[in-house]
Amino acid sequence: MKQLREQIKREIHRLMEEKYPLPQELVDALKHDLKLNPLVRYVTHTKAAATVPPSYEVFLTNGQSFLLIYKEYSLAVKIEAKEYYLGDSEELALAKSHLNRLLQEPQIKAGEETTDSEDSAEADFEEPTEEPAEDEA
Repeated sequence: MKQLREQIKREIHRLMEEKYPLPQELVDALKHDLKLNPLVRYVTHTKAAATVPPSYEVFLTNGQSFLLIYKEYSLAVKIEAKEYYLGDSEELALAKSHLNRLLQEPQIKAGEETTDSEDSAEADFEEPTEEPAEDEA
């Protein structure tokens, strides 16, 4: 029953997103400028973001995401904290390189936390401390 409920929620979410499909100029930017062709190989879905200027969040197959932003004269890509203009050939090359690194990151699994696992790994390799012997009185 729980699986059916989750499937219905996903289907409703997908149908709601179909009302606002990705504009054709952004599809062209993904396919031709960023070389993510075919899109289904790299992109799972997109979502309109409530930002000024208007932007769309693009979710990749490994769980990572980035923003496509409408700028005044050009489209821009915001990957992590860095913004690249697609109209500038040097920045476009840097955006492709950064996107490639993003695509190569391991897939994020639900409920996975990297900081806790790193802390526990370090704790496993700590040398045991010697406790002082208790005096028998």
